[in-house]
Amino acid sequence: MWVALWGGHAVRRYTPAGELDREIELPVDNPTACCFGGQDFTDLYVTSARVGLSDEVLTQRQLNGSVLVLPGVGAGLPGVAFNG
Repeated sequence: MWVALWGGHAVRRYTPAGELDREIELPVDNPTACCFGGQDFTDLYVTSARVGLSDEVLTQRQLNGSVLVLPGVGAGLPGVAFNG
């Protein structure tokens, strides 16, 4: 399970037992969500927010509000459409 850490500048991966397995620091203040994509589902896409950040912070870290791609960090599965 991958989790985006709002205010934490990172995403974390947890094992099925709930143990922290990996942490990747990001150049954004507020990561919001993450999902796998790319041709073989090994790229982690991470969205981020700009809301509530000062002009100074936005000037210093201009990737806030961007979608980041972390290539080859794991192995995801294709989504399944909800039919209900």
